[in-house]
Amino acid sequence: MREPSPTELFLSRLAKTGRRSLRSQLTVTAQLLEWPNEDVENLPFHQLNYAQIEALKRQRLDDNKSPRTVNLMLFALKSIVKTGFLMGQVTDRQWRQVQAIKRLTVNPSNRGKALVPASVNKLISHTEQDKRLTGIRDSCMLALFVSTGLRRFELSHLMIEDIQLTNHLVIVKSGKGKKPRQQPMPTWTVLYIKRWLDVKATTTGYLFNPVWVNFIKTDKRLSCAAIYQVVKARTLAATGIDISPHDLRRTYITELLNQKVDLSTASKLAGHANITTTQIYDKRNESVIRDAVALLDYKAQQ
Repeated sequence: MREPSPTELFLSRLAKTGRRSLRSQLTVTAQLLEWPNEDVENLPFHQLNYAQIEALKRQRLDDNKSPRTVNLMLFALKSIVKTGFLMGQVTDRQWRQVQAIKRLTVNPSNRGKALVPASVNKLISHTEQDKRLTGIRDSCMLALFVSTGLRRFELSHLMIEDIQLTNHLVIVKSGKGKKPRQQPMPTWTVLYIKRWLDVKATTTGYLFNPVWVNFIKTDKRLSCAAIYQVVKARTLAATGIDISPHDLRRTYITELLNQKVDLSTASKLAGHANITTTQIYDKRNESVIRDAVALLDYKAQQ
């Protein structure tokens, strides 16, 4: 059996969407290193040392790349070196030196949107008024998006058996980085799921399927591209706002924080490995900061 390269093994552990973006980063990195133009899986990224990676970091900054883009490159290279270390192809000294390379500070992004509660209610109720099979499916899908913050590929791959209605849980078997987790959902979401399952009349298979006229293709899953189009069309029709599935994830995280859920808990609910990632999704406006200061009163605590 052929042993994979450290780069190949690292990429194989990623979800499809993450694998695509990191492979792109590695392709650019190979070009900067003036390495031969071949499959990135076969290139010796695991042999890069501290000085080389720091030089790449500086070069990307000089090219006016954002801290987030540079950090993505650093994550890939450091992970590949670690994989090489675990495979016995990298020395302990090299691995420790590379792991000491620091990520760049990332300020909250102005990209993306988050719907206010009134717009969320308008979106769900408007879609619910569509009594066709697609309306029942889409209202269930949108309810899950805004009440669990699932990623698009996570929702696309959900199976019926992943839904625990009694315990109000969604079992995400392969989240980002292929990490499983149990995602709680509120009681009101269960009603939309039950309504969709009633018309599906099946207890196995993918939760969301394509619908052709009045026929549910239960043997196929609704693709990530189709989910994207559904969210864009439904939100535009209901609210007049151009929203993506990831904006609904931002909506979920922002509303958790608006409702005084602490950042650590919100990070766990979002399925983030790092709490700083959750901060990037925070779309609360400056009034939240002003309100917090307005409540500061030392005399009241005496």
